Amino acid sequence: MENLNIKSNITMFKLLVGIGNPGSKYNNTRHNIGWEFIDSFNTNFNFGLTKTTKDYELWKGMFKDFELYTMKPLTYVNNSGVPLKKVIKKLNILPEETLVFIDDINLPLGNIRLKKNGSAGGHNGLKSIFNELQTQNIPRLRLGIGVKDIYNHDLISFVLGKFKKTEFNYVQEMIDDSTNALNQMCENGIEKTMELTNRKKR
Repeated sequence: MENLNIKSNITMFKLLVGIGNPGSKYNNTRHNIGWEFIDSFNTNFNFGLTKTTKDYELWKGMFKDFELYTMKPLTYVNNSGVPLKKVIKKLNILPEETLVFIDDINLPLGNIRLKKNGSAGGHNGLKSIFNELQTQNIPRLRLGIGVKDIYNHDLISFVLGKFKKTEFNYVQEMIDDSTNALNQMCENGIEKTMELTNRKKR
């Protein structure tokens, strides 16, 4: 029975969504860390591009013997929910079977936090998703990009700014930790993974 419960926890995630902005000028910016994860994940696990529209890119592959899709909305962060709603309908999955990867200014760089549900925490991408899907019961993995006291109240410039060379190691660490969190969910389920993941590192 225990193994069945674990399997149930894993199969709830049928779609991984990275939030970010389209266009080369946004490459390596803090707001695009969700895209950075999806790009890394697709490469590492040989996911293939299955569909490209003006609104989104969709990949498909296998992870831990499960069929899985990954997605990048192309409608800019603030309208992320519009293409996600289309893809969820296309794949005939539930909102709670989606795991969203987003940046978080309230987490120190290098920290990640897994949540099953809850408020948008001020993130406009999540606000759009909640509005379009009419629910907050959407698991999300928050990737820390800094803390409030380092951007001197200029939030837009901060989140749209590029990571410094001295920060690249922390960015890669977050991407690796996010993949490890997915592995943990395969082995231990989401509740145990939250315990292991949501510890301050820095």
